[in-house]
Amino acid sequence: MAEALPYIDQFTHYLTDQRRLSPNTIVAYLRDLDQFSQTWTERMGDPLTKETLNDVAPEDLRAFLGKGMRLGLARSTLQRRIASVRAWYRFLEREELIRMNPAAVVATPKSAQRLPRAPSEEKTALMVERAAVVPNRNPTGDQKISPWQKQRTLRDAAVLEMLYGSGLRVGEVCGINRLDLDITRKEVRVLGKGGKERIVPITDLAIEAIQRYLAQQKSPPASPEDQPLFRGQRGQRLNPREIQRLVKRIRGELGLSENVTPHALRHAFATHLLQAGADLRAIQEMLGHASLSTTQRYTHLDMARLARVYDDAHPRARRRT
Repeated sequence: MAEALPYIDQFTHYLTDQRRLSPNTIVAYLRDLDQFSQTWTERMGDPLTKETLNDVAPEDLRAFLGKGMRLGLARSTLQRRIASVRAWYRFLEREELIRMNPAAVVATPKSAQRLPRAPSEEKTALMVERAAVVPNRNPTGDQKISPWQKQRTLRDAAVLEMLYGSGLRVGEVCGINRLDLDITRKEVRVLGKGGKERIVPITDLAIEAIQRYLAQQKSPPASPEDQPLFRGQRGQRLNPREIQRLVKRIRGELGLSENVTPHALRHAFATHLLQAGADLRAIQEMLGHASLSTTQRYTHLDMARLARVYDDAHPRARRRT
């Protein structure tokens, strides 16, 4: 047990009095250290003592993590285990009870990146179409549409078409100026992360929605160069929170999951394109990712489709006729 580990009593007092950790956290630390001690004993044949503390190398800690991986432990458990051992050795180093801290050079296992689930094509289409419906906020049921309500509904429909049709971030949609839009070439210039500009194609449906929205405005701005494409009621640039509230309202009306957010529409854009056979590099350019690995986190395929691609493409996987 952990009680037999060298200097464990001093370490426990340190966790209690100086770190002021909860009893449950301290028990977890000691349990992890006990597991580490057992792994050391299994590998070396001798228990971990004051004399052998300095014999522990980074490879021994990696072996401890490797054993946990083979047992199928969760990443969070592995992270806590190495954190416990690291805290123990940091304490021993501070108290000058060891010559070298082997845990200092051992990396913590990275957390598994969970991809947001993209809404299906059918649900995404329902959301975009729903944005074009004027919400009835009149409790009597009378649909009295003001000019601003109509303009806002046309704007919201165009915004969702841009989010899903071009895979733009919310901030990128809000940042579009009138002159960034090239309807003839069906493209828009957007300012992405890090101040990087890119040209993104626009769907025909998005262009039609934008034209309906612009036609509803009373008069064009005097100097369109710096005028926002999407505006609020007072003519100011559209706030990202407005888009978040819009998506929240629509998903509530359609009974969709809370995971359906404006960013989920960007994820749906990439996922649906990839599932339809689009090139990953082209999707990377449209999303504005500097690294292809970032795009791969947004776009995931089921193994059945990957297997079909492999069977169709690899010369050794093709069936001979």
